Amino acid sequence: MVAVLGLASIASADVWYSSNGFEPPTFTPGPLAGQDAWTGGGAGGGIAPMVVTPPDPVIGTQAVRLEVPDIQGANSWMDHAIPAFDVAGTIVTVSYDIYRQENPWLSNLWWWWWDAGTPTYGLQWDAAVGNPGQTLPHGWNPGASAAVTITGRYANVTMVWDFQQGKAYSWYDGNLVDNGIPISDISALTGWTIQLGHDEATGTGPEVCWIDNFSITVVPEPTALALLALGGLALLRRR
Repeated sequence: MVAVLGLASIASADVWYSSNGFEPPTFTPGPLAGQDAWTGGGAGGGIAPMVVTPPDPVIGTQAVRLEVPDIQGANSWMDHAIPAFDVAGTIVTVSYDIYRQENPWLSNLWWWWWDAGTPTYGLQWDAAVGNPGQTLPHGWNPGASAAVTITGRYANVTMVWDFQQGKAYSWYDGNLVDNGIPISDISALTGWTIQLGHDEATGTGPEVCWIDNFSITVVPEPTALALLALGGLALLRRR
């Protein structure tokens, strides 16, 4: 029975995608697009995402840099698809680390699922001197909350969609931000985007940020785990 429980435990957390810290040999310095199934680009003068090494701030040896010039509307984005799946009964976690510079002004850093429903987006809202800005892991969706954006070091954002309970949760820099906000109208998930956008007026300055340790993890529905456990038990009996 211990072996069966172990089998269910191993199957309970399925990593649908992990960047492994954007480390070599999977990733090499240069444009991110085309590496390990990532896509991305820049528009309005924004620079396409780049895999970088020190002196850029990294965790490990490499990270991804998003960069926009001092032009309103410029943006830089990174996308990754996942195998489309029915979310019913699952628990989905998205996690990554963000480094924001200590600039006079912070541009918006957006993130979102490609799919319909609520909550499917979040952001780090623009900030000026004397106003540190806010990190809203689940955006301005009903019931969502916020935390002060951290600059000058990496801070982790983790977002959880618990489709077993119909609730969403989030943590920023290890602190709970969203504690069970309602999930509605999300039936399938297919991919994720992170975008740095110079949504402020020209004259507020250029902006650079870094992303590291990106991952998407899915815990299967209880029925699937029960079937896995039964399969493990049948295997033990045959032996």
